[in-house]
Amino acid sequence: MQGEPAVSPSKEFEAINILHSITGLNIGGAEYLLARLLPNLRSAEISSTVFSLMTPGPLAAMVSENAGIVSLGLPQGKLPLLKLPAVHAAFRTIKADIVHGWMYHGNIAASAGRFFAAKKAPVIWSVHHSIYDIATEKPLTQKLIRLSAMLSHRTRAIIYCSRVAADQHEAIGFEAGRRVIIYNGVDCDEFKPDAESKERLSNLLGLPARRLIIGSIGRFHPMKSQADLLRACASLIRAGHDIQCLFVGPGHEDSPLIGLAKELGIADRTSTLGQNTEIPSIMPGLDIHAISSAWGEAYSLATAEAMACGVPTVVTDVGDCAWVVGNTGLVVPRQDPEALAGALQKLIEAGSDGRRNIGRSARQRVSDKFSMTEYARNHAELYGDILQADK
Repeated sequence: MQGEPAVSPSKEFEAINILHSITGLNIGGAEYLLARLLPNLRSAEISSTVFSLMTPGPLAAMVSENAGIVSLGLPQGKLPLLKLPAVHAAFRTIKADIVHGWMYHGNIAASAGRFFAAKKAPVIWSVHHSIYDIATEKPLTQKLIRLSAMLSHRTRAIIYCSRVAADQHEAIGFEAGRRVIIYNGVDCDEFKPDAESKERLSNLLGLPARRLIIGSIGRFHPMKSQADLLRACASLIRAGHDIQCLFVGPGHEDSPLIGLAKELGIADRTSTLGQNTEIPSIMPGLDIHAISSAWGEAYSLATAEAMACGVPTVVTDVGDCAWVVGNTGLVVPRQDPEALAGALQKLIEAGSDGRRNIGRSARQRVSDKFSMTEYARNHAELYGDILQADK
């Protein structure tokens, strides 16, 4: 991050050591947040070690620049609720002032590991998920959520990235008195408008320069309901709009969306880039960014990143997404491709100048409310408050 450090060094504690417990370091919103938080914490003399349940993924190199990494090396899809002996061994070697869990697996590992740690550090959790109907979650995820609810009273704080997510989790048993809201942060020096990005992206995809690119950044997953976006784009194409639908993220290379695009007759108007770490260079090349999530989205980090790049956005009314975009984006009901198509059409018909003006307002909103500087400061203050209370 350019400029001054995001947070000031603590006067009360010259060196704070945080152990971050997370599922893995693959491409994902929470994983990127952690990776981008670490250098800001380091600038405030807060040292970090990242405990990864899985074998470190593509973000390991980025994380290792600002934190040590300890990994259990578990393969994808082989995450037991508690791998106690391995967690025991890992936590015994790390002396942390605070253990900070990220997402359900990481949260439970943080709580389990705390019992084995040489130093009984306070535990905080971060939740990056919304729950509209727990029955829609995978069986293992349901078990993790219910176990988390039972353990939640043992935490010192539970960080939620949206108020909707906090309300939903507390309704199923998460300890209400632990609630802390910290909205996701975006580095506006990294995510910014780039006048040449559209041409580069069009060339990469082999598209004519005039074609509008409607993109959606995020892994393929049923909860993201990307088929709704594809159907919305298909209706716009049938109406004569010259658009390309682009999906970027893990799982898109061989997802069911490929077959659906063929069924809808828009295979040539659908592109995928799969897993990619170059999102800051891809995002500003989009004409419109859209998410079509049906559930699970608490705060769409990709939406905030698009806004920071000056790209107008359309979101479904899930989690706090409507509040994130405010009056700088369009909001439609969940699982309503027709409404989604209508919102996209409004942005198409706004023209390049109209979209540019919307994008400027969107970037200003992110800079004012969702900066990485503020995100890091909020974490540093929470760490300091917890340690001060324990003095």
